This record gives sequence, C-alpha cells and structure tokens, in this order.
Amino acid sequence: MPALDWPVVRTGATAGLLLVIPAAVISAVLIDNNDGSRWAPLFEIIVIFGFVIAGWGAGSRRSDTPMMHGAAAAVLCYAVVQVFGLIRRLSQGADINVLTYPIQAMLAATFGVAGAVFADWYRRKGLRVSSDISSD
Repeated sequence: MPALDWPVVRTGATAGLLLVIPAAVISAVLIDNNDGSRWAPLFEIIVIFGFVIAGWGAGSRRSDTPMMHGAAAAVLCYAVVQVFGLIRRLSQGADINVLTYPIQAMLAATFGVAGAVFADWYRRKGLRVSSDISSD
C-alpha cells in the first residue's frame, strides 16, 4: 500500500475546511440542539459537501491513489472541526457520546471517497482539473 502524500491530504482538508468551519460555527451559534430547527439539515448538507470537496481536492492531485487521499483529507477535515467541537462541549459540561466520533469519521471518509471518485472520473474523462493546467 502506497504511503499517504501528506501535503496533498492537507491541501484537500484545507479546501474542505473552508466550507465546513463556517457551517459548523454558524450552526453551533444559531441553532440550539434541542429546538428542532428546520435550518439544521441545511448546515448538515453544507458540512457533507465540505467533506466531498476535501476528497475532490486530494483526489484530483493524486491520480494513482485518489480514494485513499480523498478519504484521508475528509477525515482530517472532520478531526480538526471535532477537536474544537469537543472542547466546546467539555467547557459547557455537555454529555459526550464516544461512539459517535468513529462513526462520523467513517461517514466523513465515505463522502471524501465520493469526492475523490468524482475527481478521478473527471480526470479520466479528459476534462482539465485546475491542478493539471500548465502554462503554455
């Protein structure tokens, strides 16, 4: 199994974080977990799209192992956000369910793989990805 290219993973995770962080912060500030807000699904979809973007960002830069790098980028994106979410929950004295974190990390990886698969399909179709464009 080839080793992860960490700069590629970091680049993909950064691309995803540009979408995930604002959505997570706005969701945490505006939506109370107990109020049943109808806006909650919108922020969840934005976060999921952020994981897909992380997978796309990493997968489009590694044509030999796009899915592995896409999954790693999405999980790194998830981990960064969850560190701050965990600190917030601990500071507020909220309950923490340890089982949710690995399950959610696997879901993030799944969406990262989806983004990487789409990037790989896009590359194989012969369409240009921004990292493949060279100056003429």
